Amino acid sequence: MNADLPTPAGFAGATQFVRPEDVADSIPCGPDLDRIVDSVRAFWEAGFTDIALVQIGDDSQDAFLREAAGPLLEKLRAASR
Repeated sequence: MNADLPTPAGFAGATQFVRPEDVADSIPCGPDLDRIVDSVRAFWEAGFTDIALVQIGDDSQDAFLREAAGPLLEKLRAASR
């Protein structure tokens, strides 16, 4: 949706009725690394060789890199073999 809305005001208007639980149902969010691995599985099974995980968040970026990035990469590598 971001590509179709040139301003933050437009994006805010288009997403005003979207609830956090709506997003959580369709995108793996939070500390459950197995859920993230399961959601990525379809992409490597389809033949993708590069997968980007984005939108960690401003306030939690450092914590993610310190605590979760290493274990998540290990789980992804192990599951993709």
